[in-house]
Amino acid sequence: MDIYQLEYFIKIVEAGGNLTLAGKKANISQSSLSQLISNFEKDEDVELFYRESGRLKELTPIGEKYYSYAIKMSKLASDMKGIIRRESLKKRGEIRIGIPSFILRVYFTSFITKFIVENEEINIEIVEAGSNKLHQLLLRGEIDLAVLIDPTYLNNEKFEEFALVEDEIVACMSENHPLGKKRKLKWDEIENYPLATFNRDFTSYELVKNKLNLEGIKKEMKFTSSSWDFLVEVSKESTTIAFLPSPIKNQISSEVKVVKFCDPIPFKTLLVRPIKNNYRSLEKYVKGAIINCFENRRPIL
Repeated sequence: MDIYQLEYFIKIVEAGGNLTLAGKKANISQSSLSQLISNFEKDEDVELFYRESGRLKELTPIGEKYYSYAIKMSKLASDMKGIIRRESLKKRGEIRIGIPSFILRVYFTSFITKFIVENEEINIEIVEAGSNKLHQLLLRGEIDLAVLIDPTYLNNEKFEEFALVEDEIVACMSENHPLGKKRKLKWDEIENYPLATFNRDFTSYELVKNKLNLEGIKKEMKFTSSSWDFLVEVSKESTTIAFLPSPIKNQISSEVKVVKFCDPIPFKTLLVRPIKNNYRSLEKYVKGAIINCFENRRPIL
């Protein structure tokens, strides 16, 4: 049997010898599968299946051995195709990716480092900015890919979005803060304390402000900044509550408490690119590498 016929054989075994079911899964006729097994058994003078009233039943001992090897060969063939595909997509060149500083630090440091080491002929230029600025650069065609926060408000007929990570906004505060021992916060509990978050260049500012308005909390931000380090320090040195994405807990000391909300603000990270008739092989390769990386490490909370 060639590799395609081995796949058919595997489908038959997985269907318990039911050729009708196997044919549907393999998109091939029942008679073709029956002929495949009959011809092989005749040519090799072996029986792969026991039969009852002409129907295939369980595997014979030689059938079991053959199935075991078929599984191994199918996996090797799949791995080989994957390697060839990945290598064919690799190209020399440069690509510009826009990523907010915080997202770059908590999600992309490992990926970017490994990618650059393994792809020396590819030059990745990282453009660090807030989501709103990256939104503008993407619209002007000045970057090839952007990592943005949902919602992007982009035209879905001109841009496509791929979900990377789903997190939430949390409250950061001093370990001695009156609310520091809470397991989860209600929104009305924060109203009497100074508030802080990223500045207006970041989507998280809008997410927080919209949530506060929805909860009826008419309170302005006491501190805003593009630096998460500064916001964390402010919360550590005062009664200020800083609104930051939940992965911040992996970046800060034990002197700062991270508390979730009962009704949290979703913080969903997306990979965005313009829709084109044709993409460069380099664009396909980098986009695929990013998505594959995040699929293999979900969830990050």
